[in-house]
Amino acid sequence: MNEKSSLSKLANLVVRPVYRAEVSRWNTLVQQHHYLGLKWLGGESLRYIAHINGEWVALLGWSSASKNCGARENYIGWQGEKKYRRLRFVANNSRFLILPWVSQKNLASKVLSLNLKRLSSDFEKVYGHPLYLAETFVDESRFKGSCYKASNWKHVGYTEGYRRSNRNYYRHGQVKAVYVYDLCKRAREILAGDLIPYDVSLLTNKRRMDSMIKFPIESLYCRIQDFTDPRRKAGTRHPLATILSIAVCAVLCGCKGYRGIGHWSESLSREELVRFGSKRNSPPSEPTIRRLIQRIDADKFDKEIGQWLLEQKLLESSAEGTEGTEGTEGTESTESTESTGFTGLKGQGIAIDGKTVRGSHNGSQKGIHLLSAVIHKEGIVFTQEQVDEKTNEIKHVKPLFENVDIEGAVVTADALHTQKDFANYLVEEKKADYLFTVKDNQATLLNDIKSLDIKKKLKFRTRLLYN
Repeated sequence: MNEKSSLSKLANLVVRPVYRAEVSRWNTLVQQHHYLGLKWLGGESLRYIAHINGEWVALLGWSSASKNCGARENYIGWQGEKKYRRLRFVANNSRFLILPWVSQKNLASKVLSLNLKRLSSDFEKVYGHPLYLAETFVDESRFKGSCYKASNWKHVGYTEGYRRSNRNYYRHGQVKAVYVYDLCKRAREILAGDLIPYDVSLLTNKRRMDSMIKFPIESLYCRIQDFTDPRRKAGTRHPLATILSIAVCAVLCGCKGYRGIGHWSESLSREELVRFGSKRNSPPSEPTIRRLIQRIDADKFDKEIGQWLLEQKLLESSAEGTEGTEGTEGTESTESTESTGFTGLKGQGIAIDGKTVRGSHNGSQKGIHLLSAVIHKEGIVFTQEQVDEKTNEIKHVKPLFENVDIEGAVVTADALHTQKDFANYLVEEKKADYLFTVKDNQATLLNDIKSLDIKKKLKFRTRLLYN
């Protein structure tokens, strides 16, 4: 077959979901010809066929994403509970089969390309939500992953050689390469953001803020209104609260940097601008947003927004806890908190997390390093401190909680913060508990922990975690 004939055939290639009457044939072919066979496609799944003029040439199967994959988590930036709330926006290419009697140059990469173009919209039609990322695992002892590389998938690492059976994991030692494909331009930012949009079109001009209908924009606007506007009144087109509340919502939706915030702002309709307190037909531009953010008191704004996010979380939890209890007596009233402090973290898990801000360093200056306190379940950053380049995180953990009421909370931290002084501070001054990591370089403490007979000393079963 010459190259011209091959290209002509590929022009007639169609990739579509299987019809109900075709499922049995699809299952049989995969079972017979795929090296893994077929038991089932787990979770939310779709089956596809690729055909040329009606002749089946390839089969694809998509299922729910792998529950745990360190390489993928590192690529996205997932931590804690956020991953489990976002997994449904990732799909796994668990089966891909070019039928053995088919020989067609560039067929595999072309099939993948056509499938990826429609994958998210197909999932939304069937399961009511889009996809932002595709993943797959390649056994390099059998395959090179050439079709994924040719289709611009990214190799992000390797699995650790475990398989899942029911709720347990068993090591089989068969390490596979992990490939991922972004289904939209800012897939990672969206998946790692504090507020995930309803679909990718949130960041375009076609459709608007579907997921923000119930978001308390008006409350955010009112909170920011009290900030001092550093601009002159003459020539000011957009209120300070309008610009800053738009910036906050853009960041919560996964936008990073002034350009991303500016694009998000440009996508807002006139009706949406009204919710942000704007009386103009056009939204604030990227330069307008950037100039204002660079002039405000960043530390004060950061703490105020952190407090507001925490209050929204507590209001949501309170509403869930009191649902269906109207008319009962003895309900405690909620008192207002001072602007310098937070309340209501009893029973919450709080993680201490230090990160260097991407793109904040240059040849002569180190990157900006922030130490943050994050609520485990929601991933909300409610307070943070900039770490001086001449010091380290240890000296900033106490100031981090200085104006924060964490009584009854459980603070988790890595081995860097496993310090006696910090532990005493949490228990004695802040009335909180802690769960620290202990590593081999703290041999005495590690041996003391190992020597404890937990089962005899505690009534309830306790799992002791240490590295």
